[in-house]
Amino acid sequence: MQDLISVLARLSRADAESHRLRDRCQVIPKEIEKHEAELRRIQSQLDDFADRLEEAQRERRALERDSEQARARRREVEMQQFRVKNQAEYQALTKEIEEMRRRAGDFDEKALAILADEEAVQAEIQRLTDLAAQEEKRGAEVKERLLAELEDTKKLRDAAERRREEMVEQLDLKTRTRYERILKSKGDFAVVTLEGGACGGCYYQLPPQRVAEVRRGTGLVICEGCGRMIVPEDV
Repeated sequence: MQDLISVLARLSRADAESHRLRDRCQVIPKEIEKHEAELRRIQSQLDDFADRLEEAQRERRALERDSEQARARRREVEMQQFRVKNQAEYQALTKEIEEMRRRAGDFDEKALAILADEEAVQAEIQRLTDLAAQEEKRGAEVKERLLAELEDTKKLRDAAERRREEMVEQLDLKTRTRYERILKSKGDFAVVTLEGGACGGCYYQLPPQRVAEVRRGTGLVICEGCGRMIVPEDV
């Protein structure tokens, strides 16, 4: 019986190690994806600012064309003033000249405001470009390290699972079935150690006679609280 209890204890530790390694194999790709997602986020911001800059430049160029057209029309009307023959026509042309001057000024003011916004956007683009380069470099280094860790962890996981299978083969069919059923039900441990006088899984306080039985190793004690197998502290 003591040999059986020893095998169960070692099997439980092997299962715990295998479980830890399997979890790590699942976590590593998520960590890689996290870094790649951060780079995509920065690149997406870069694309948004690039679109914003292109739109601002397009709007500014349109305003500059409008301003130039207003100035050209003003010069044309100023030339016409030299050829007018009455005061009413002269005043009408003067009014149009002032309107063209005002419109050109408005267009220039708006274009200057957009130019200031362009400069701010270009500064942000530069900041994000630098940040993307840093993140790309850091992400590549992290990915290389994590992929190496993943390869090593998979090897350790496979070795742990082989050891587990070897220990499972040492159990009789009844004990193996019971062990696997408890492990599947609990999801973490099928075997726990005695802690003081309590179950190491759920801390259910065992009766004194059951505590003595566990410590003697004369029988396989099942916790009445959680259903796990309980083995001595020193196994």
